[in-house]
Amino acid sequence: MIEEITFKNIMSFKNETVLSFEATSDRAIESSHVVTMPNGTRLLRLAIVLGSNASGKSNLLYAFEQLHSFWTCNPTSIDSDTSIEPFMLDNMTPKEPSEFSLKIWIDGIRYWYQLQLTRKHVLLERLSYYKTTQPIMIVERKYEDGQSIIKTNPAVQKIDNDVLKMLSLNCFPNMSIFAARGRLNMKFEYVDTFRNWIYNSFMQTIYPETDLSRNAKRLLKENNDFKRYMLQFLSMADFNITGLSDHQNNVGIRELDFEHTVENHRGVEMYELNYGHQSNGTKRVIGIESAMFELSHNDSFLMIDEMDASLHPEIMEYILRQFLLDASKSQLLITTHYDGLLRTVNDLIRKDNIWFTEKDKSGTSQLYALVEFKGLSKIAHLDKAYRNGVFGALPQIKD
Repeated sequence: MIEEITFKNIMSFKNETVLSFEATSDRAIESSHVVTMPNGTRLLRLAIVLGSNASGKSNLLYAFEQLHSFWTCNPTSIDSDTSIEPFMLDNMTPKEPSEFSLKIWIDGIRYWYQLQLTRKHVLLERLSYYKTTQPIMIVERKYEDGQSIIKTNPAVQKIDNDVLKMLSLNCFPNMSIFAARGRLNMKFEYVDTFRNWIYNSFMQTIYPETDLSRNAKRLLKENNDFKRYMLQFLSMADFNITGLSDHQNNVGIRELDFEHTVENHRGVEMYELNYGHQSNGTKRVIGIESAMFELSHNDSFLMIDEMDASLHPEIMEYILRQFLLDASKSQLLITTHYDGLLRTVNDLIRKDNIWFTEKDKSGTSQLYALVEFKGLSKIAHLDKAYRNGVFGALPQIKD
């Protein structure tokens, strides 16, 4: 589970920005929202980001995405870019390094990952873990004399010098240690655990334009539990879909078929329609729910941009409620324009789930938490307070 991510000079986030999943002392609906780590740290399963258009909501997710792309990219040339996009609305920031810091719990162990890099090469990359309150370095790489130099902590794991040299040679200046490690047949304790999380638990981000039909088709074919889960959800969401199946068409592509049950003057009738005949809302629901099914069953991390797109607010709330009721260590980060979620505080969501983005005149995005505001307990309607500008993060519409 992610505890905290800090980043700087990424996309529209010029200054150091922190998104924390650590829960406050608030005990509201704790059983479904909070997971306690071995040292007592209480982590949230949900973070919600509100803000106007072009305020930085999507760029927040892109920052995560850029970090993940860097981890997994396996360049064949030292001339390739690192895929990092710095803040571009300042003539100095493109020349300065971008920075990341990630604190995360994997298999009950707290890790701290640090990264400094430019578009062309990595200046610093370090992975540490905690036994007590002080971090213990596992592996570190620095950029010296035009090449990456990697060193490890022999107190954590002894690695043969020849193997370490090979690791350094395979670690291009524009790639991650984790990608370089994948080129060698070796045992690399802790690093492999972190790498497994990157490849197996960091799910594909869902944007409004993301086509998730392939994933849904795969699950329907491979997992009977998912089929039952999806039919139950569609029934609860008041769709008239009563059956799901798939078939292979005449060009070898798997197609989804939907059984629709309707009532008319002739009585109850059933019709079969394919995926292309379904509404955008139905397609969106099926795609998101296929991802949510895997999220909860695999204790993974998922981001959804503009979750309210093509979804009725009550369907969106229902999806979030089902996610939270399904006990797991999975985490969900969403962006949305739907401020009605603020009406559900202490019922569906908590105050510490809510974050805002706002962009200033310099084009710099700011990220801040609802719980940073004082006197929240005196505000009867948080949604109305938001619309009245109490928390900022609203579009500045000029007459």
